[in-house]
Amino acid sequence: MKLKHIACILFIALSSTLSAQGTVAHINMEEVINSMPLGAEADAELNRLKQAYQRDFETSYREYQAQFVKYEDEASNLSPEENKKRKSDLELIERNLAQTQQNIDKQLAEKRELLYAPVKQKAKDLVTKIADNLGFLYVLDSSKDSGLVMAKGKDLMPEVKRALGLN
Repeated sequence: MKLKHIACILFIALSSTLSAQGTVAHINMEEVINSMPLGAEADAELNRLKQAYQRDFETSYREYQAQFVKYEDEASNLSPEENKKRKSDLELIERNLAQTQQNIDKQLAEKRELLYAPVKQKAKDLVTKIADNLGFLYVLDSSKDSGLVMAKGKDLMPEVKRALGLN
């Protein structure tokens, strides 16, 4: 559905361009965000957090490795029950490490969203202001997997819905 909506917007934008030159512009929003000081600050904060998580995870992993080596060294001298218990303990630690890695990834994604939301909004506001000043009705985001940044022209969706009998 989103792809159809974007295709419709692109069609409208291209149609508008044919009938009224100068109403459509484009910009790479990723480049804008990366050029902003706030973007660099968000990147630095995210990298600091990622490094801290990585250090903690590596410490836990080294502890696991030490226990694993100790288990392997002592396995031949222990009873089958003790070997089974240690193996079970190591498997639990492995699962915990995997879960920890997933939690780290989730927390980093959440922090990234939190840090970049105001940066993205400032970038969008800046582009909208400049586009308004230059008289553009539409600004398309030329960065990968993106779409429309702003639209002030006529939205044809109500007419399309009416033609489809959805209104």
